[in-house]
Amino acid sequence: MKKLLTLAVFSSLTYAGDSIDLQHKADDRLIISDTDSAFVAGNGDSAFLQKIDLKTQQVTLLALPEKPIIYSLGKLKSHQGTQAFVLTEQGIFHVNDTEARKLIDIDSVFKSEAFSQFQHQAFTLDANGDGLTDFYLPGIEKQHVYIQQKSGKFSQASLPLRAKTVTHSSEKNLTISHTLPQFPILADVNGDGIDDLMFYEQKRIQYFTSTDHGPSAKGQILVTFDESGKQRIEKLSDFNNDGYPDIHTIESLSEDTGKEKDLDSESIHRVFFSQQTSSGLVFKDSPDIELTLEETSGIANISDFDGDGLDDLAVISFDIGFMDILSIASAAMDNKEVMLDSSISIFKGKNDNQFAKKAAAKKSFEIAMNMNESSSGAGKGIIFKDFNGDGLTDLLIRADTNELKVYFGDAKRGLSRRAKRIKRALPASSTDIYSHDINLDGREEIVLKVNDKKAGFRLDTILLAK
Repeated sequence: MKKLLTLAVFSSLTYAGDSIDLQHKADDRLIISDTDSAFVAGNGDSAFLQKIDLKTQQVTLLALPEKPIIYSLGKLKSHQGTQAFVLTEQGIFHVNDTEARKLIDIDSVFKSEAFSQFQHQAFTLDANGDGLTDFYLPGIEKQHVYIQQKSGKFSQASLPLRAKTVTHSSEKNLTISHTLPQFPILADVNGDGIDDLMFYEQKRIQYFTSTDHGPSAKGQILVTFDESGKQRIEKLSDFNNDGYPDIHTIESLSEDTGKEKDLDSESIHRVFFSQQTSSGLVFKDSPDIELTLEETSGIANISDFDGDGLDDLAVISFDIGFMDILSIASAAMDNKEVMLDSSISIFKGKNDNQFAKKAAAKKSFEIAMNMNESSSGAGKGIIFKDFNGDGLTDLLIRADTNELKVYFGDAKRGLSRRAKRIKRALPASSTDIYSHDINLDGREEIVLKVNDKKAGFRLDTILLAK
């Protein structure tokens, strides 16, 4: 392990940085847990899983079982800190620096041939509110939950939730495909103090109540939308940072939804804020936020950029021309990124969840975009966090191959007029740019996973001066 301390000034921005050398290949994305640890998988002649203590900068190689498929993180009885769990075709293993110990024999839908490499994919959650990790594994006919007992054993519960099956036949082939339910979102729907399991589809949200014994086998409908209408659920996400999931829907205004999207058309975005009451989680019938945006725009962030106590709106937009459409089509077929001109606009908040019609700030830049993924900007070198500890939301963007820009929250404009620049070696992919408040001082550190062709993989952390 090598530790470097650097100090640099660009455009009046002072920052300090440390570097942590990783011992092995680390080509999967970095997973930062809710403690001081991070984990990263790698694939070479064999699979690797490394645990990084972000405070002590200690890197530990974890022992893996044969033919690992995916891993997830959680808590295990009688063990301190975040633990790693690895799924294979033989079962689920708890892994540490000395051994891989099998916890359960499981035959799941996850098979080695379905994954090109060992990687992170969440299959852990707390399904009964005891603070210990349980396992969620999807299936075709039912979804399976394995509840960790105080004895260290696991008991199984099944949810009667089926995957969607589509059959396509031709003269030569018969193809059957299954779409598994979304990974459940946890929230206390019935108000008993224990989080329940929520699942959403395009037109409805259902949930399974949980007790200290695990989830119920009976699903209940929480929210539905008109099956014949164009409004669909885009996602459940905590938009107002109160710790509870909100509903984001999109309604296309194009005339024919059966055709490909018209990039010149518009869509109505609606956000329904959840409220945690004594009776549980409730949503109003009418949306708290309703916006009409171009098809190539989306909600990127809702938070306080100017410090007036009201949430402001950040909208991400893409400028797509004819040549971009051709590039997008080609990249989408190969699931690759394409460079697009884009911008972030900040609309100041008003009372009753309304926003100014004119943007207070607009920042333009290029980003690498995968059109098969969300247009929110997440994982594309765009991060909305407080980097200088003043309590306001800032914007970090990747401006070039070797340059980051930081626009600080600003009382007048929402974002500062000029960016502070950080010029340094950056990861080849913007998905390897992260942030985390390592020392819990209210300032997010920038975390970079860099692959140096000579020295190998390393983590660089950058702390901006107040």
